[in-house]
Amino acid sequence: MIQFGPNSTTFLIAGEVYPSQVRATAHGVSAAVGKLGALFATVIYNYIGNRTKFWVVTWIPLLGAVLTYVFIPDTTGLDLREQERYWQKVREGRQEEYHGIAVHPRHLSLFERVVLKRHLRYDPKADAKAKVDELRSLWEKMEADVGKEGQGKGDGASLVSSKVSSYFAWEKQGSPRLDGKEKGKNE
Repeated sequence: MIQFGPNSTTFLIAGEVYPSQVRATAHGVSAAVGKLGALFATVIYNYIGNRTKFWVVTWIPLLGAVLTYVFIPDTTGLDLREQERYWQKVREGRQEEYHGIAVHPRHLSLFERVVLKRHLRYDPKADAKAKVDELRSLWEKMEADVGKEGQGKGDGASLVSSKVSSYFAWEKQGSPRLDGKEKGKNE
């Protein structure tokens, strides 16, 4: 338990949980709080007896384990880009518009599931549509920027893959959509 806290919760979790814009600062604050906890233990151990030290060594790490279970999300298998999509929506004040895997119950902490109820927004179909819309707007922005520069059409290799770029170019030409409905007709 002693090695679990300083190694895992101070360094590994902080690198995965915090949004990239505040990651370094939040990681530093987390490390500082961990050092304060170590300082507290060092000072308190000078004023308590040996028998009491064993009780402190038993219960404080268990309290830390419970707090970790309750408040730390499980980011195992979660793509950091997907977490950034979620945090971008949070920073914009539009977290209710995010329906992706980052709010799936298996990736949320107990506090987020029970108290904040973030898992209720998980909807894979709405997320897939949002991802396509985001890619389309990124592709359109890229195409507009390339057109302004007078370089002709770009393949989008830097921002979107060539397959995605060719799909949106094909779609823009007014070709029938993959679901069989003609573009522009009332649905």
